[in-house]
Amino acid sequence: MSNQDRGESARSLRMATWLGWQIESNWADPLMFAIIDDREHYGMLKYMYAAPLNIYFYILGRGVAKTITGTVAVCITLLFGIAALGITFDVARIDWAFLVLSLILGLTGLAFLGILLGGLSLVTARHNYFVGEAVAGALYLLCGAVFPIDILPRVLQLFGQALPLTYWLEALRRALLGQGSSTLLASLSNEALLGILAGSTLALGFISMGFYRWAEHRAKEKGLIDMQTMY
Repeated sequence: MSNQDRGESARSLRMATWLGWQIESNWADPLMFAIIDDREHYGMLKYMYAAPLNIYFYILGRGVAKTITGTVAVCITLLFGIAALGITFDVARIDWAFLVLSLILGLTGLAFLGILLGGLSLVTARHNYFVGEAVAGALYLLCGAVFPIDILPRVLQLFGQALPLTYWLEALRRALLGQGSSTLLASLSNEALLGILAGSTLALGFISMGFYRWAEHRAKEKGLIDMQTMY
């Protein structure tokens, strides 16, 4: 990547993060994925493709803004639990190095998943808001976000074990609390968890970028970049 390309990518990321933050901080109903919002609600996606910016870093930048707003909500929830509900939380037990590495890998995986769904939204109609909600619901069920994957039927356990986010959540619990929640993953060391998370995140990256390029090409070919379904 040349210096000009790196500069363009950095500018795209910075601009999209700022734009996303402005939108998220002024509207009370944040949406899950930015790209449908740009095409259907604001009608801006076609201008983003015409502008001198890197569209991939633009999408990531919008994701960064949403991550910031989501982090604020998580912090408020944690503080409420500690202050109002008396939930104990020992900061001294946190494995900071493990936590930081897990966060970086997990958020990278989420970014790749967002790019994949962004590609899907390029070639589908406005009702694909429900796709994002369905994916979020499936991840809650299969990744152990609410309860351990151990209690799922065996088939769903296998699906959960194939998802990078399952290992991310297990790693975060170990880093923050000193122990995980899944007996299926208990035999894995912290190093093994990070290795699986890194490998699966890398694989997801190749899949998502390849799919986005295909969807982008098809959207341009079919004239879907500026499509507005108006319902």
